[in-house]
Amino acid sequence: MPIANLDIVPELMDGDRKPQYQKIAQRITDAIVSSTGAPAESVHVLINEVSSAKYSVAGTMLSQ
Repeated sequence: MPIANLDIVPELMDGDRKPQYQKIAQRITDAIVSSTGAPAESVHVLINEVSSAKYSVAGTMLSQ
């Protein structure tokens, strides 16, 4: 069973995240199915929301 983990900083996204997450999950599933031949029913996609207060780039927290 393929499992894909995706970390997203929701503060960096625009608009309603629910349909965006659905589209992301579907496209990841499609990519795994087409590249491995695994059935879509066996593909699991985990989307983790990471707070900008707990994420940094080049040593600077995104929340700053």
